[in-house]
Amino acid sequence: MDELLTLIRRAADQVGEGLFLDLLRWHRAVAGLADFDPHAHGAYPIAIGELGDARARELLTDLRRAARDPRRHRHGADGKPTFRGGRTLRTRRPMNGDR
Repeated sequence: MDELLTLIRRAADQVGEGLFLDLLRWHRAVAGLADFDPHAHGAYPIAIGELGDARARELLTDLRRAARDPRRHRHGADGKPTFRGGRTLRTRRPMNGDR
């Protein structure tokens, strides 16, 4: 578990404390655990340890995914079209026969 904590700590440093807290709280809620006080001494290792090994690995996967693409939640992930230059992707590319 110590190695997993080290990996989670590195990934959390890449995404920032705000997103890390959001993901940690989400995983704790899914696991049926109560919220924790992030300002308490040693709160993060204890909170991650309570998740269990499998859920902590899922947290690590989510942190790494967020570190690779930090803007994914803001650009098109909600199902709305992505706009660039006042046009959507669909209006920029001609459809078959629309040339």
